[in-house]
Amino acid sequence: RQMCIRDRIQILMSTYNGERYLKEQLDSILEQDCKDKGIECTLLVRDDGSKDGTKKILEEYAKKYSTQIEWYQGENKGVIQSFFELLQKADDTVSYYAFADQDDFWMPDKISSGISSIQKLEQKEDGRPYLYCCKPMPVNEKLEELDSRIKRPVMRTGFGNALIENIVTGCTAVFNRTLRQMAIKELPEYTFMHDWWLYLIATCYGSVVYDETPHIKYRQHGDNAVGNNVSLLHEFWDRLRLFQKKKHNASRQVTEFLRIFDTDSFDTIKEGQTARVTEHLALAREMVQARKHFMKRIRLLRKHKIYRQRKGDHRVFMLFLLIGMY
Repeated sequence: RQMCIRDRIQILMSTYNGERYLKEQLDSILEQDCKDKGIECTLLVRDDGSKDGTKKILEEYAKKYSTQIEWYQGENKGVIQSFFELLQKADDTVSYYAFADQDDFWMPDKISSGISSIQKLEQKEDGRPYLYCCKPMPVNEKLEELDSRIKRPVMRTGFGNALIENIVTGCTAVFNRTLRQMAIKELPEYTFMHDWWLYLIATCYGSVVYDETPHIKYRQHGDNAVGNNVSLLHEFWDRLRLFQKKKHNASRQVTEFLRIFDTDSFDTIKEGQTARVTEHLALAREMVQARKHFMKRIRLLRKHKIYRQRKGDHRVFMLFLLIGMY
């Protein structure tokens, strides 16, 4: 069969003082099996005000691979706003997009696996937002796999989960044009992370595929913006610190989601709105309203529609939900 370009994807990468591992990451992206699968792959990089040799590396690669890599300098905004700006500046003409961090290593089939999974959903129902992500493989600085002591369950994607937990590791995400268009129509004034925001949109209006097979080596080192714990003790303390710091931010994020999406301004969404979407938005409203009303929290608990992935996590969060600390 003669190979031809059937699909186009643009990878969106944000960099910041990433000179140590950036070349290795860029090489792994350039070595994707996209051409063999009929996929045209380009990379758009936004540098978030690096002070090291990151810009020199980007200039070198953009010159060498001028048809594949483009980069530009931005002011320091932080990881969330940097990725949202990339979403805004992305190529409107491609069908798919992916996020990339500066310090990981992609396996050759990372992109093609994501596109293939999304296309299976699009065959059933086109025009909806679809998001793919995979389980990351935690590795050390030398890309050697780390032995995780944490047993993670098979992920159950859903809006009831997205309301209170993010299972989408952004650097594994691949998504379609519809999801990108929905995300940039109005950017949130607050969200935990850009990947969590996409998880909310996709589970509310479309679907999310979680691939249990790793297609990315997720490097763990002291400079990670977001890490992946491999021991129960470390994870416990990290979660406790995060809860103390952001104890009401789950409801704050959902409130912002409703401000943007529970409105007639999304005409194209409303036209295709299903009973399932209506039910999702109602659940989000109920969660926000229940924070200040004990009996509403009791009713919310009895519905069993909001959940975290791990049983222990779920029980603890249900306690916090009961006392209104979310």
